[in-house]
Amino acid sequence: MKIDITNLQDAVRISLPAVRRVARTALKDMLGCYSLVFVDDDQMREVNLKYLGRDYTTDVIAFQFEDAPLTKDDCAGEIIISTDVALTESESRGLDVQAELALYIVHGALHLADFDDATPEQAEQMHQKEKDILASLDYDVENLWKPIRSQQKSGR
Repeated sequence: MKIDITNLQDAVRISLPAVRRVARTALKDMLGCYSLVFVDDDQMREVNLKYLGRDYTTDVIAFQFEDAPLTKDDCAGEIIISTDVALTESESRGLDVQAELALYIVHGALHLADFDDATPEQAEQMHQKEKDILASLDYDVENLWKPIRSQQKSGR
């Protein structure tokens, strides 16, 4: 599986080995190439407004490409992550920002795998799957899901 990483922000240092490890684990059962894009809040707000009609920033947006994957190398989807949101939320919970980014990568990957969090039941199932994946990567999952203010707008 190919994972393309684009960093369009400068607020957070992106650990490429850690990002690839999380993405490969979260996307392990899926075919195709995936793109991870790290942006700031202004860029995320623009994407959210342009493609989803929502005029605010958010933590993560995942786009599944309609025609993909035709082969293992075709780009199947893209996960866009706001590092500004990750930094704010990780600081509010006393977590390392890399753990918050890992959570967003897994969350986006699960959306690409057709998980949804629109209802409380769906959200609970999705959050449990996130915890399972992150625990397999040795993240402290007990502190990752606490009610936070961005959940109201992020769909998390």
